[in-house]
Amino acid sequence: MKLYVIRHGESENNQAKLYTGWAQVTLTEKGFEDAKGIRPLLEHIHFDRIYTSDLLRAKQTAETACPGIDYMETPLLREYNVGSLSGLPPTTVTVKNRDFTPFGGENRDMMRARVQEFMHLIEAYSAETVAAFSHAGWLRMMLSTVLKTELHHDTIRCSNCTVAIFEYSNGSWTLHSWINPQ
Repeated sequence: MKLYVIRHGESENNQAKLYTGWAQVTLTEKGFEDAKGIRPLLEHIHFDRIYTSDLLRAKQTAETACPGIDYMETPLLREYNVGSLSGLPPTTVTVKNRDFTPFGGENRDMMRARVQEFMHLIEAYSAETVAAFSHAGWLRMMLSTVLKTELHHDTIRCSNCTVAIFEYSNGSWTLHSWINPQ
C-alpha cells in the first residue's frame, strides 16, 4: 500500500506565525493556491480511500487539491493540541520537546499514539493507495515513527502542501518520497 500524506496549504495562523493546534482557521489565498499547485501531482492517482483531519484547513486543502472527492474526516489526523497557546506567537513561551501538556495540550507520546492508531487503521484496510490530508506536526511524527527515531521538529523541512509518500509492505513501513512543493 502507498499512503500519501499531504500537509495543508498556508493557513491564516501560518501567515501570522501563530500557534494553531486544533483551532478552526481557514486557508489564506496563498493556501488555496498551494493546494491547487499540488493538483497535477495527485489528479492522476486513483485513491482507494481519502482521509482528512477534521480541521478546516486540511479539509479545504483536500477539496481544492482533489476537487469533487469523497473523503472521511478523522480527528486522528489533527495537528498537535497546543492548548491555551493557540493563537499566540511561539515566542510567547518556551515549549520543550513539543510538550504542550502544561498548557492543556498534548505531548509527543500522545501525538505518536494518534499517528500509530491511524497507521493501524489503514493497515487493516485492504487498499493499494490512500491519501491523508493532515498537518506538519502530524506528518513529522509519522516520519519519526516510520524511521524509528526522534526528530527535532525543525530537522525536516515540511512546507505547506508537502506530500510524503509512505509504503506499507510485509508488516513494515518505509518512506518512499518527500516532496516539498516550494
